[in-house]
Amino acid sequence: MKKIAVVLCGMEYSNQQELVQGMIQYQSEHGGSIHVFHCSGDHLQTGGYKRGAFKIFDLLNPKDYDGIILARETLHEKEMQKRVVERLQESGVPVISLGAETEGMGCIEFDDYHAMSRMVHHVIREHGVRKIAYIDGPKEYSDAAKRAQAYKDVLEEEGVPFDSHWFFKGDYSVEAGTYVVSELDRMHRIPEAIICANDCMAAGAIMELQDRGYRVPEDVLVTGFDNVSIAKDNSPRITTVDCDRETMGYRACEYLMTKTAKEIQKLCVQIPTTQIYSESCGCEREGQDDGREIKHRLIRQSAKTKNYQRRMNEVFNSFMKSKKVKDFIGPVKEFVPGLGTECFYIAFRDTDAFARRMVRSYGDRDSLQDAAWDEAETERYRLPIAYEKGVFSSYGELEPGMLLPKECTADENVVSFIMPIHYQEHFFGYCMIGHCDMATEADLIKQWMLELGNAVESVLKKQILQNITEKLDRMSAFDGLTGLYNRVGFQIQADKYKMYAKSSGRSLYISFIDIDGLKKVNDTYGHHEGDWLIKTIGECLKKASREEEVCMRFGGDEFIIFAPGLAPGPATDRVLSHLARGPFAAQRSTDIAPESPDGHKFRASPTLSIGAVCLAAPPMPFEDLYAVADSTLYQAKEKGKAQYFLTTIG
Repeated sequence: MKKIAVVLCGMEYSNQQELVQGMIQYQSEHGGSIHVFHCSGDHLQTGGYKRGAFKIFDLLNPKDYDGIILARETLHEKEMQKRVVERLQESGVPVISLGAETEGMGCIEFDDYHAMSRMVHHVIREHGVRKIAYIDGPKEYSDAAKRAQAYKDVLEEEGVPFDSHWFFKGDYSVEAGTYVVSELDRMHRIPEAIICANDCMAAGAIMELQDRGYRVPEDVLVTGFDNVSIAKDNSPRITTVDCDRETMGYRACEYLMTKTAKEIQKLCVQIPTTQIYSESCGCEREGQDDGREIKHRLIRQSAKTKNYQRRMNEVFNSFMKSKKVKDFIGPVKEFVPGLGTECFYIAFRDTDAFARRMVRSYGDRDSLQDAAWDEAETERYRLPIAYEKGVFSSYGELEPGMLLPKECTADENVVSFIMPIHYQEHFFGYCMIGHCDMATEADLIKQWMLELGNAVESVLKKQILQNITEKLDRMSAFDGLTGLYNRVGFQIQADKYKMYAKSSGRSLYISFIDIDGLKKVNDTYGHHEGDWLIKTIGECLKKASREEEVCMRFGGDEFIIFAPGLAPGPATDRVLSHLARGPFAAQRSTDIAPESPDGHKFRASPTLSIGAVCLAAPPMPFEDLYAVADSTLYQAKEKGKAQYFLTTIG
C-alpha cells in the first residue's frame, strides 16, 4: 500500500475541490493513503498570514511518502513556492507537478493556450465582435500567461488590432471583474465582449454590467475559463472552458501508484479541455435545465451552512471564555462528532513557551506582534485530541517528525487533510481530518480553522498580557539592582503593617541606613564598584531581616528596614551584628578585598550610618514616625562615619 502526499492551497475554491475529488475517487477504488497538506489559497492575504499558513508544509517529510503531488501554482507566495520545490527536488521522492512544468518532476497540465485560442476565435467568428477587452490573471501564474498570449495571438490572426487600453491585469477574483467594468464605464469605452482568464472574474464583470444597466449578452458578451461552480450557477450561465480537474487528480494518483520513479520524472501529460458555449455569449446549450437543480443545491447548502455556523458559534463563544489553550479541549470534543468525520486530530506546539518568549521580548520590540514564533522554535507537539470512530483519546508529546502516534490509524488507507492552526505568522499547531467529505465542506472547514487560530491567539494574548502585567507590577514595586522593595512596594507593604500594628498595639521599628562616602567610592573606583556596594548591603539587610520585616532601597545609598513588633535592643543588635559579620568584615581585618563571581576584586571598604526610631506605644501617624527616623539618621551622620543613633518614643 502506497502513501501519497499532496501540497496545495485553496481547498475553499471549487477547482481545487474537484482536483481533490478525483484523488478521493482513485483512493476509494484502489486503496492507499493520501495526505493532503493544505491551507487557505487566498492570494490577497497579507504576507504575515501567508507565512503562518504556509508553515503547514514544513510538517511534510517527503521521505515518509512514496510520491508527492504538487499543485505548485496554488502556492501564491513565490518564496514559499521556491522553498517547497527545492525540498521536494532534493528528497529524491517521485513528484508530479500539476499545471506547471518543474525540473526533475513529472507534469500534468491543461492545454490552456489552445483552449483560450478556440474561445477567442469563437467570439470573433461566431458572434462577429471586434472590440474585445481582456482581463488577465496573476502574472506569476503560468496558465494565466498562456491564456493571455493566446488572446493576443488570435487577435493578430483575425486582423483585430490589439488595444492595450482594453487589456487589464486581474487576480482571478470576482472583485477584479467588477473593477474592470467600472473602469470601462467610467472611460465610456464599453466593448462588445469581455474575455476573462477565469470564471470568477467573468461573474464579477457580468454582475457589474447588470448593475450599470447593460444586458449580457445583448449589449456585451462575456466569457470565462475553468468551468467552476460559479459559471454553472450564474445567471446568465457563463460561456467557459471545462478543465477536467477530477481527471487530473485521478491520473496523478494513478501514475504515482503504478509507475516507477524514472517514469514519473519523464512524465508530461495534457488533460483535454472542453469548450462550453452558453448563455453569456449568446449561445444556448442543448439540454440545459431550468435551474431547479441549482436552486435545490443552493438551498441545501444554505441550510447546512446555517446549522454548521450555529454550532460553530457555540464553540467559539466557549473559546473566548478560555484562559488557557487546554481549555479548548472540551468545546472541541462537543463539536467534532457533528463534522461527520471518522478521524479528527489536533496537535499543539508548546504555546506556553511562545507566551514566555513574548513576555521576555516585551520592551525589546516595537509590538507584541513583532516577536516571531521562530525565536521560540520547537518541534515538539502534543496531541490532546484524537477522535477515531466515535472514541476520543488523549496522547502526550509526539515523537519528533511524527504527525500522529504509531497507535493512531489515520495514515492507513484513508484520505486525510492536514491544515494549519495559526494567526497571521504565528503557527500554533495543526488539525488532521480523515474520512470526511472535505471536497464539499472545505469552505466551512476553512472558517473553522481560521476561528480556531484566532481563538488560540486571543487566549495567548490574554496570557501574555497577564504575565506582562505581573512583570510590570513586580518591576514597579522592586528595585532592579538590589531586589529590595522600592518606594512603591515599601508603601504597599508598610500600609499593611501599619494597620496591623495599630489594631494590635504592637511596637514599630524603623531604621534608616546610609552608606558612608559612596560618592568617593564612585569617583575613585568607578560606578561598578559603587553598585557592588549597594547590592551587597542590600543582601546583608535581607539576611538580617525577619520574614515579616520590610526592607527597602530608599534612594541611591539609603536603605530602610521597617519592623513591626520589635523592641529597639534586639532589632538594632541583630542588624549591626550581621553587618559586622558581613562581607566587609574580612576586608577590614585582613585587608583582603572580596572577589566577585567574575573575578573582579573590590577595593572599597564602606562604613554605615544608622538612624532608628522605635515606637513602643502606637498609635502615632506613620509620617511623623518616618520623619523622626530620618532626622535621627542625620544626627548620626553629623557625628561622623559609622555612627548609630536610636530614638525611642513611648
